[in-house]
Amino acid sequence: MKNKVNKENRLNKKFKITLIIFIITVIITLVLILGKGKIFGFRLIPVSETETAETHTIQLVSDSYYLSVEDGVTELYVTIDGNDVIGGYELVVSDTDVVSLEGNTVTALEEGVTTITAISTEYDIQSEITINVVEFVTRLVISSEYKTIDVGEQTQISYTTTPKDATVNVTYASSDETIATVDSNGIVTGVAEGSVSIIVTDEISGRTTSYTINVEE
Repeated sequence: MKNKVNKENRLNKKFKITLIIFIITVIITLVLILGKGKIFGFRLIPVSETETAETHTIQLVSDSYYLSVEDGVTELYVTIDGNDVIGGYELVVSDTDVVSLEGNTVTALEEGVTTITAISTEYDIQSEITINVVEFVTRLVISSEYKTIDVGEQTQISYTTTPKDATVNVTYASSDETIATVDSNGIVTGVAEGSVSIIVTDEISGRTTSYTINVEE
């Protein structure tokens, strides 16, 4: 009888030990899942570099990517994981002869191209932009092969800049496409009788001017 009791006690003890081990295993598993591989701040399951890069993002943007060599200034902004931040990163300029950097303010020094990189101080991520320091146009003069065209005819819009070697990125637009259209090369096509303004804009300096085209039947 005594041996039977001892046997039952041993079985109960083994069962309790097994149950305790099972409970501890479940708790550890839940902690790892909820803590994303960490227990009390210590990582037990390694995370690959690819997973880290996909989890966190950084983006560097500028008010302007073209600066006047005369007095160009722009501000930089950084977001991490989609949130605007004022810290947690450092900015690195590739060519300090082209621009200077004070805080997040970039100032043009001389003509040229430089890159600025925002590097996270917490994650292995970075973002890079290119800043161009150029000579802005101060005057944009428009002319046309013909000032008056017939419906269906075309004329070429051209321009000159001051200074002559200014860097420009010109776009064209019609004030009324039911009278005349203009394509990306400055070719105007008459559509219906009337007068229309062809608006010429330098996207770099923001300077805009216009030229009137008359369309006849």
